[in-house]
Amino acid sequence: MRPLSPSEKRLMAICASVVALTALWLADDHFARRRSTARNTIDNLGPRSAAAVAAASDAPFWAERNAWLDASMPVIDNQGAAHSRLLEHLQSSARDRGLSLSSPVLLKPESSPHHIDLSVNLQISGPDHAVFRWLTELQSPEKFQLVKYLLLAPATAAAPPRMNATITVARLFKP
Repeated sequence: MRPLSPSEKRLMAICASVVALTALWLADDHFARRRSTARNTIDNLGPRSAAAVAAASDAPFWAERNAWLDASMPVIDNQGAAHSRLLEHLQSSARDRGLSLSSPVLLKPESSPHHIDLSVNLQISGPDHAVFRWLTELQSPEKFQLVKYLLLAPATAAAPPRMNATITVARLFKP
């Protein structure tokens, strides 16, 4: 093997420096992308950290409510029987208020990790004051009952003011 000439040595040095500069440029680009990703992650975690601190300060408030839910929420024994009891309760309370019910429909139960939702859809009509009082009776934390859907419409040409309503009422149970 013969020794390299000065021009070959220069070309070798230029080639090595181009390879080294390319490697440095690629490493810097990779580092810049990683730093940008890390900054974005830090920026996104800031508000989440503040929310976690706020939630931690609210923990006793929610722990108390969780304990109340565990102690108070009814347990479902038989979905069909519970659904029927809900419908009977709604019908009897509406009749007690002088309201007429029509088209009751037992809706499919919905489940979540936190509760089982048994819903009934029905149409009612009667004097407006009786409808409003019945509606205020329905939603109650103690009964675990809520109005999921409500459509009120005044009855046309009625001497005493009357209302027609389509309503979906749900009762919540422990899962």
